[in-house]
Amino acid sequence: MASRFPALSTSNLPAASSEEQAATASPARGTAMLNNIFKSVRVPEFRFKWVFWAEKGQQAPPKDKAAASEEYLTRPKPLGDQIVSVKEFYQHFNNIPVENLKLRDSIHLFHLGVKPVWEDPRNTRGGAWYFKVSKDLAAQFWHEMCLLAVGDVLQGAVETKRASFNDDICGISYSVRWNAVQIAVWNRDAENEEGRQKLLAVILDKISEELRPKKEDSYWYKAHKEHKGFIEQQ
Repeated sequence: MASRFPALSTSNLPAASSEEQAATASPARGTAMLNNIFKSVRVPEFRFKWVFWAEKGQQAPPKDKAAASEEYLTRPKPLGDQIVSVKEFYQHFNNIPVENLKLRDSIHLFHLGVKPVWEDPRNTRGGAWYFKVSKDLAAQFWHEMCLLAVGDVLQGAVETKRASFNDDICGISYSVRWNAVQIAVWNRDAENEEGRQKLLAVILDKISEELRPKKEDSYWYKAHKEHKGFIEQQ
């Protein structure tokens, strides 16, 4: 039976020149081209590098003040590697079920190089906005705060143009309390009153409506050095 399609004749076609042959992509060159394309459309990295930290609540009363200080300063432990992109953020975030944390346990997301303790050199002059969040809304509140942090939205509220000691967002914390969850947004300069108020305004504006605090006494600002447990550095 004759074919439904005419035969393709190549007998009279001219041979490809060496230049044309070189320009024809081999599978290897095609792979390189695709890699270049993928690089060009890759999601940009975060402006800052971040690290998740886990902190177990105090298990037993310390023997003395020195032991208490040492136990407190060594309690936070880093979780995994540094985070520089959305992909890496969710690789960590999705494996940290904050709903399973026990009383007094905490999870922190902080700039690389900053430890989530008041006495870290980047934190000593700072403070934090604290939000008392009901446990049924806490996981979503935490998720949105994490995205505002890594997305540089919070940073834009506190940035200053000083020659030295510019304000920064140091990190955020999720801490389980008896009847609620306390979520804190740490900044470097507690005396940056304008930045503090801008930071609060940004949080209240950007957080989902159903998550916004309904009472003014459910959020407050406090400098780290005002805490009873703050350890003065020698």
